[in-house]
Parts: sequence; structure tokens; C-alpha cells
Amino acid sequence: MGKQTRKTTKHRVNPLGTQLSAGVQEGMMQPQMTLQSEQVLPVIDKLSSLNSTERGWAAACVSNFATSNPANLKLLLSKGIVGRLIQLLSDDTREVVEEALGALRNICAVDPDVCQEYFAKDILTPLSALLPQISQTIDLVLKDAPLADIADQDRRSAVWDVAENFIYIIWSFSEASDKYIKAVNRLNIVTFLISFMSFANQCPTKVVVAAGQCLTTLTDDNKDIYIEFQNHPEYIQTLIDILTKFKSPDKLLVRVLACAILMNVREVVQLSGSWAEEHDALGELNKTMMPILLSALDFDIQKAAEELKQTFESGNVTKHDESTEIAPKPKQPITKEDMFVQNVDERLTTIQLSLELLSDICLQGDAEEDGWEDAGEDMDEDADDMADKLNEDNMDEYLRDAEKIGEGSSVALDEAAIRSNPVLQDFTYKVYPKLQEFAAPTSLSFTSLQDNVVQNLTLTHQRALECLNNFLLAMNEIPSKFWYKEQANEAIKTWNWLFSIAHAIGSAPESEDRDSMLEIIIGCLWALGRGLGQNIPLEASHVPTLCGAYKMTNRESMKVKIVGCLGPIAVRQGDINTNKDIGVFIMEVLSNIGSQKTHAKPEVIVEALNFMFDVYSDCAFDYDEPVYIQGNFNNELKKITPAFRSMVKTVDRRKYFDLRNRCDEALMNLVAFTKYKDSERR
Repeated sequence: MGKQTRKTTKHRVNPLGTQLSAGVQEGMMQPQMTLQSEQVLPVIDKLSSLNSTERGWAAACVSNFATSNPANLKLLLSKGIVGRLIQLLSDDTREVVEEALGALRNICAVDPDVCQEYFAKDILTPLSALLPQISQTIDLVLKDAPLADIADQDRRSAVWDVAENFIYIIWSFSEASDKYIKAVNRLNIVTFLISFMSFANQCPTKVVVAAGQCLTTLTDDNKDIYIEFQNHPEYIQTLIDILTKFKSPDKLLVRVLACAILMNVREVVQLSGSWAEEHDALGELNKTMMPILLSALDFDIQKAAEELKQTFESGNVTKHDESTEIAPKPKQPITKEDMFVQNVDERLTTIQLSLELLSDICLQGDAEEDGWEDAGEDMDEDADDMADKLNEDNMDEYLRDAEKIGEGSSVALDEAAIRSNPVLQDFTYKVYPKLQEFAAPTSLSFTSLQDNVVQNLTLTHQRALECLNNFLLAMNEIPSKFWYKEQANEAIKTWNWLFSIAHAIGSAPESEDRDSMLEIIIGCLWALGRGLGQNIPLEASHVPTLCGAYKMTNRESMKVKIVGCLGPIAVRQGDINTNKDIGVFIMEVLSNIGSQKTHAKPEVIVEALNFMFDVYSDCAFDYDEPVYIQGNFNNELKKITPAFRSMVKTVDRRKYFDLRNRCDEALMNLVAFTKYKDSERR
């Protein structure tokens, strides 16, 4: 039962930033003129003109065309525009370089896959040459050094836009592939990026935000960057200073980004000597971050959605006409309504990152390694032998070996320390209510309105539900599950609320976002069910709703969560009929192992088998005799054992180490369980 992690799917905001959303991004969603090849070729030819003004003009044209609609960008890419623009990064004329840099930024923002071509055409070489030039100019600006000449003045006036475009290209690279991150590491760019954080009060906020976002991505599971921070403890102190010294609202996202970077390099933070309580540096960091993350959640999303709806209905939000007007940079907001939409968009971005970090706090202490690196080739053969040879006579030996492997893996929890932790108090009384507010759909959520801010509303809902899921799971990992007892009323309300919003979201048109949210909701119900146990406030419609969702979805991960969610419901005493309904449903899932039409994947079958082992583990349960025994479940499980054994052997341990381990364990348990149930009542 996995927690939601940022590393799994990044889903971060568009690297072009919110400056695009009110201009080019919106323009892309309006009908635009589709260019013909004969219109594009003259512009492309001018990129090689001997006249620098024409080269700059052509680069500006390309930037505008590329962001006007996908067809135009596809046409430009087919004409080799990327290579020509990269060549211009080494142009002798500053203005040409700046226009080419802006065009390359916009292209990779609209189509992140183009980073592959950037890499193949060696964009990092000219970028590495630009880096010291940008740094030197910024240094002159910050020192307010006397101007050398007009050219120096022009360089300084443009440097912030140049720096922002440069950073966003690097960020897009880093988001695209781990392979590209390794190449970026060789640029030694951390010093450049951290300098913007060091002088956050002197640099434009938009550039500081860009640097912070880029650092957040680069420090995410990047050991090479960790070494940089270890060698430069002043980097950690710079970020801590941002947390403690910057209080103005316009720096809120900067502070949240500083939190994100510190969380990513928390292993280094613990060794930095930045905290008085050195034995618990991470705990001290969490306490410092919580007020900042909480302040980011001080936002009424429902009210904002209503105001956005009225704003769009006013007709004063800028819509771009069908033109191919040359504009070297994304158009900026030109009405107060445009500004309002952009401000909401930026605030939602800040909230999303804050929710991600709160989710990560719930994950702290989890072991994330699955151990596949330690698996030898001999293990493949051993596992296949086990799948072939395991039977009732030798399964005890296999089970003893499995128990030895699992010995010593448990972690002792200091429950008293957890109870008194102010971070938990903040989660319970301040974060938890806000999660429900942000998760609830608004009047604009899942509508057909094509605007970036609507997509950001949906992403905010997802982030809130992911955080709720991780918090509920964390509370389950405490042996006494005291939170579910002390906050029983809140937990019961949450169960019913989750079904309510699931019905609301389920009625929306089918989409990837809708299905993702439904899956996270089911994960939350699973965690809640484990915590509430006998106190689950089950209604007549809940089980049919879950079983219906299983049959409707094609997502294997969602099916796993539904089966898992049914477990805590079925195991309750005093409700034999519900147990029977669920038990029959799970047996149908298992009986279809060999069926081509309704064939469930191994991860679903494993979860269904674990359901049987847990729910029917004891003949003392009131439903065991009338459901398991009278339903002849044990014989049915024996019948499916050969089919499951064959399924296990199809799972490649080298590719799917963790899944294969779970399959092997389930097979051992299946053989042992059916033997045990045969003798249990004798």
C-alpha cells in the first residue's frame, strides 16, 4: 500500500512559469492561424542573414510562431529550427543571442520532449559559455558598478530576462530526464542558482523563483548535488536565512521553495551544524518550515474559483486573435482581470508545492529502497525453483526462510514523542481541515474551460488528497493508532465526505485528472478503513460503489486500492451479509486468473489473495463458517493455485523485483493458508 510521493510523477507546473499563462499559454488555447511551409521558410532563412537585426527579428518570429499553436511548432521543428537557434546562442550580437535564448525557452516549455533534440544538438556547450557572462553582468548590477558604455547599460537592462530564460531551459532539461540532470551537474550550476537565493532581496522575484524551482528539481534524489551542499555549508545557511528573515507576502513562494530544497538535501542539513538540537536537526527543520507551509494554505479556493468564474464571464480576460504577430516574449497581462487570473494561478502553484512538502513530512522515516540492487542472478533461479517445487509438504521450510529475511526490519516508534510533537498538532488541527477544503471540487473544476488556472485547480485537489492519504497512512503506522481513537469523529466524517466528493468527481466527464483523483480518494478510504476498523460508518451504497468502480476502471493500481479498501470493511464483526458480498466478489476476481477477458494483473491478484489471508485468518470470526466454509472458498483457492503459480513465473524478477517478491510470498502463503484452513476446525 504505497504512499504518494513526488518522485513517482513530477506533475510540476509548466516550466515556462506563470508569466506565460496569461499570454501565450492562453493564446495557444484559442483558434490560431496555422502557418504554411512557404510562410515559414523565409523567416527561417533570415536566421542565417548577414544582418544581425534580421537574425534577431527572425528568432523573435520563431518564438511567437512556436507558441501560437501546436501545428506551427511541429512545422518549425520539421524545418530544423532547433539546430539553427542553438547556433545563434554563439552569435556575436548580444540581441540575437537573447532572442534565440527566449525562443528556445518557449519551445521547450510548449513541448518538453524537444529537450531530447536540444541534448542531441549539444545545447549545453553554448549555455556553459553564456553562464559566466550572465554571472558577471549580474555581479555588476548587484554591486551597482559604474556603467562602462551604452552596450554595458543594455546588457544590464536585459540581464534578468536573460537569466530567467537560461534558468528555465536548464529546469526543463532537469525535469525531462535523469540523463540530462547528470549533464547539467557538470555545468557546476549550483553556485549560480544559489546566488539568486543569497540576494533574494535584490533580484527580481520572478528570477529568484526560477532559480528556486530549478534547484528544487536538481536536488531531488541527486547525490552529485548533495556533495555540492556538503562542500558548501553556506548554501544551507542561505536557505535557512530565507526561512527566517523574509516575511513579505511577495516572497512566500521563495520561502516555500527554500523549504523544498532543504527537504531534498535533508541528509546534508542534519550534518550542517545549523541547529542547536543537533541530534534532531530534521525535527527542528520541520518545526521551522511548518509556519511557512501553513501560511501558504491561507487561501479560500472556493471563493477564488467563484471569482475566477465571474472574471471569465466578464469577457475582460484577454483572448488573442488569429494572427501571427511577432512578439519576442510572451505577452504580459494587460487588464486587471488578466492580473487576477495570473495571481490566482501563482498562488495555486505555491499551495501545491506546500502540500507536496507536507506530504513528504508524512513520509519521513520510510525506507524507500526495495533492495533490488542486492539481488544476485542466482536468486532468479532460486525463485523459479520455488514457484515450481513449492507444495504442502515443503512449504514450512520456505516460510521459515522468509521469516529469517524479514527479521530485524521493524522500526521502534517513540509514541510519547510523536504525541507531543508540535508538527503532529499542526497537522491535526491546522493542516487537516485545509486538506479537505483544497480537495473539494470547485465550480470550475473539471469544466471545459480551457485555461491553465483551471488545470491548476484540479492539480491542487490532487495534491491535497495525496497529502491526506499520506497523513492517514502515517497515523496507521503507530501501533496504538491513537489518532483514530482520539479523532474518531473527524475520521468518521472524513469517510463519508470522501464518498461524497467521489460521487461529485465521478459525475464529471471522463478524463485522466478525474480518474487520478478517484484513485487517490480510494487510497484515502483504504487508509481510513484500516484506522477506523470496526467503527467504519458503512452505508448500503458504499460496497456496491467500490465494486462498481473496480469493474469500470482499466487502472490496475486503482483495482489494487479497491481490493485493499474492501478488506477493513469485510473484516468487521456483526455484518455477515456484507462480508459475504465482498468475499464472493474477491473470489470472482481470483477465479478469473486464467480468463483472457477479465484477466487481472499479478499486483491485483496478490492484493486479492492477501485479502483472503487477512479476512479469513481465524475461524472465530463470526462470518468464517457461513461465508468461507459454506461458500467452499478453500477448495476454490486450491483450484486457482496452479494458475497463480504459472502467473508468478511470468513476472521477471530483474525488471519487477518488488512485485516478484510479493508474488512469491503470496504463493507461499496460499499453499500454507489452504492447508491451515483444512485443519483449522479439526
